[in-house]
Amino acid sequence: MARKYYCDYCEKRIQNDVNNIKKHNEGLPHLKARAEYYEKFKAPEQIVAEARTKTKCRSLKDGKECIFGALCRFCHYTPQQLRHLQQLADTPKLNQAARSDRLHRRMRHVRKRLDKFCSKRFKKRQIDKEQTLPVSLQAIGCENDPNQAAWGCR
Repeated sequence: MARKYYCDYCEKRIQNDVNNIKKHNEGLPHLKARAEYYEKFKAPEQIVAEARTKTKCRSLKDGKECIFGALCRFCHYTPQQLRHLQQLADTPKLNQAARSDRLHRRMRHVRKRLDKFCSKRFKKRQIDKEQTLPVSLQAIGCENDPNQAAWGCR
């Protein structure tokens, strides 16, 4: 039995054949379903900007439902819906500024606490590093030695 291709947008199973899938993807029902799916994820600013450039759909003026759905060249939003979307588009800017200010204050507080913790926890010790290191890891003090020959010279 042949496997079927499942279209997530249309929620249909079709024969798994390249030509059938291509025809399905080019069809109006598939394009409409795909456009409606992605319409859910659009930002309010983008919806308002697109609606301003479009005229009102004639089908909706007559009280009918538009057969093109999200693919329609005309606007499907009422003035009240556009005002609401515009308010939604404007409010995040105000909230974002408040969040940004809160975040800066919080980061300053965290930074102070971290500095205080580090100063208590990791006090700098005034111990001679030469004494605590094993002989193999101690620095060789021959940089200023006059008896030291230059590299490559004998």
